[in-house]
Amino acid sequence: METPARITISRAEDLVAYLPYQLGFRPRDSVVLLGLGPGRRLGMVSRVDLADLGHPRLGPGIVREMAALMADDGSADVFVVLYSDLPRGQLHRDPVVRCALDNLRALTGWCDPPGPWVVGTRTYGCWGLDEECAHATGAVAELEQGPLAATMVLHGFSVAADRASLTVPRGTDPGRRRTATRAAREARRRRAEVQARCGGGAASPGAAFGAVGAVPAVDQQEMAEWREAERRRWVRLVALARAGSPLPEAELGRLAVGLEDNAVRDGVLCSFVRELPRLPDPAAAAQTLDLAMLPGGPPPERDRVEPASAVLRALVACTPQRSGALALGLLAWVAWWCADGARADVLAQQALRARPGTRLAELVDRALAAHLPPGWARSTAEDAARGTVIR
Repeated sequence: METPARITISRAEDLVAYLPYQLGFRPRDSVVLLGLGPGRRLGMVSRVDLADLGHPRLGPGIVREMAALMADDGSADVFVVLYSDLPRGQLHRDPVVRCALDNLRALTGWCDPPGPWVVGTRTYGCWGLDEECAHATGAVAELEQGPLAATMVLHGFSVAADRASLTVPRGTDPGRRRTATRAAREARRRRAEVQARCGGGAASPGAAFGAVGAVPAVDQQEMAEWREAERRRWVRLVALARAGSPLPEAELGRLAVGLEDNAVRDGVLCSFVRELPRLPDPAAAAQTLDLAMLPGGPPPERDRVEPASAVLRALVACTPQRSGALALGLLAWVAWWCADGARADVLAQQALRARPGTRLAELVDRALAAHLPPGWARSTAEDAARGTVIR
């Protein structure tokens, strides 16, 4: 979310320590690329599976794609770190590692000797000038406990043990899950009754039939009141999370049903961006989300994002997987907006496994595939130049 105002990096070892905080997890069997822009300012960070980069047919194409992206980002050079659990003495004999290095060295100058840097389970160091990987020069524990790591933690950054740890786990309390499921079943029946009395409960007049500007045949007041009640339920749960209070599982189950309504879900999404006194209509929702999507928009506010995200994570933990997928889609979008691409990808895929076709997760997946950053992260060239520098 919020990046430290300025971090000065004086050694390559500091860059190695810095990368897991940018990714949000400790990479394994990966190659991580860090763009270095004019004035030695840090640019785009990208992780590639070692197996993909070391594939004889796919690897060269990946290198060319990454080179184009780094050039578009304004990188004059790229810092390369190879993560592998293999003993350093065996790396040069591993065909995947060898092919990955050959692809990089043949198409770029990024990891010409003595590069790249190599990080194992316990040690790290530069590859060196010979064909065989040189002996390690430091311990990973030193990186994780050093001054740069302490600074990142101070600013609220954390590192998951691995990529899989970025998923939202299911709760282990069966009683809590039963209570949430029962409440969701009752809430779904209540919503169906309201929809039936309101002729389908279209959020916009005539939307159920595709007629622009049409007037609904049945009064929608009761449906509007139901949606507003769900918005208030969301506000109450976020307030409880902000105060560190327990989140009632029955309320989470009811909220899961509320998120099945597009208007309620849009209102929840907009609440991450700014405070809204009421549920936004489609035009107001689009205007609010434009603030996050378009250049010049505001960055995420931790005090707003964290308690709201805590509610969604608790909902996922105690509701059936299909119901929780909508909350996962919201969490994936929020992670993308916070420029946490790895978490956004993991959560989007978790949502799509639980409920194929989850629209918000699909949108996040497309944004990540297109390497599209949130608006605040690409607002101006001057903004991009601020932040971490190498001295």
